[in-house]
Amino acid sequence: MPKVSKSQSAFAQAVYQLVRAIPKGKVMTYGQVAALLGHPRAAQQVGWVLHWSDFKEVPYQRVVNRFGSLADGYTRGGRQAHKFDLESEGIEVQDDMTIDLDRYLWHPPVKAVPKLARPEDLVLIDFASRPPRSNKIR
Repeated sequence: MPKVSKSQSAFAQAVYQLVRAIPKGKVMTYGQVAALLGHPRAAQQVGWVLHWSDFKEVPYQRVVNRFGSLADGYTRGGRQAHKFDLESEGIEVQDDMTIDLDRYLWHPPVKAVPKLARPEDLVLIDFASRPPRSNKIR
């Protein structure tokens, strides 16, 4: 299991669980993963969680952006590596480095979607611990 900090572990573990459930030959989007986990505005956090995950344990190649575009920052070698990994699973990548979401997007059954204990499980940064900003001009 990939190592995560305590502040993000529940969210990260839910991301890993859901991404592991994506069948070979199908994909999900970052936003879709976030929304199904109850945090529709956390697509970027899903991307960061997957960026630091272990390819052998989490098939992160099966997650693309909302337009079906492959990731420039794909950790195994950019878009070309992402294309290779998807094509090795039978997913056709178009010349513009996108995939047809109408064909390959996976809609998981409810039982495949992990439930987070509470909304605070997403907290990645503790803004409350920062000192308040001063309105005084210095």
